[in-house]
Amino acid sequence: MIKATIVVILTAAALLSAHPNYTAYSGASGSKGTCASSCHGSGTGTIVVTGFPQTYTPGKSYAITVKRTGGSLISNYNCSTRKGSTTAGAGSFTAVSNAVTYSVSGYESGIRSSSNNIDSSRFTWTAPAAGTGPATLIMSGMQGTKSGPTTKIVLTAAENLTSVGSSGVPLSGFWLEQNFPNPFNPSTIIRFSIPKAGPVELTLNDLVGNRVRTLSAGTMERGVHSLTVDLSVGENGNHTPLASGVYFYTLRSSGMVLTKKMVFVK
Repeated sequence: MIKATIVVILTAAALLSAHPNYTAYSGASGSKGTCASSCHGSGTGTIVVTGFPQTYTPGKSYAITVKRTGGSLISNYNCSTRKGSTTAGAGSFTAVSNAVTYSVSGYESGIRSSSNNIDSSRFTWTAPAAGTGPATLIMSGMQGTKSGPTTKIVLTAAENLTSVGSSGVPLSGFWLEQNFPNPFNPSTIIRFSIPKAGPVELTLNDLVGNRVRTLSAGTMERGVHSLTVDLSVGENGNHTPLASGVYFYTLRSSGMVLTKKMVFVK
């Protein structure tokens, strides 16, 4: 009878703990969910993430800290990075203190706390290769027991397209990046670069080649430019919103032409 009672007590204690080996629960696309789901937490915690850049240089490493600013110690956290909002990873992690990397087949790779009840954790994030586009860091962390408060953090870093990439080649010249996100609704971002100042035209055509919208027209300085396009509204109030479907956007400058495909969904 005494032995059975001890077993029950130990089992209850295990259920009340949030284990650091709960992996792939960052809450990113393709993950198992969030740390809150695995540990049954609720409410809002006081965990913060610092060091993740607003703009990253391809191939550069950044020192990241996960830390509580109040409340109970951190029982567990799961952190991963994605190419935008997709399931594709962006960059890699290296553990520094109170952290360990993980990889769960079919779900995600990331970094998490290496033990229960920590005040902070440190690791480095090495940014992805040039041409990746926006990178998103997603962290789900929990404090206290399985019913303790949880924190969900999403941070996005734009790619520094005016820097030198990991290959040593300047990211300049005449190019047109794939719009992001794609497919999209209602808006998307188009980034492009022109090698010298001059007239620039960015247009949108349907599948049979008819021009349906002029996205931008005018003189621009050399370098990288970014344009947000919203197809759910009319152009200058003179056109009705566009229908869902496949479109082609074309960049023209200094006698050069580049075209890419985008998908608009409602």
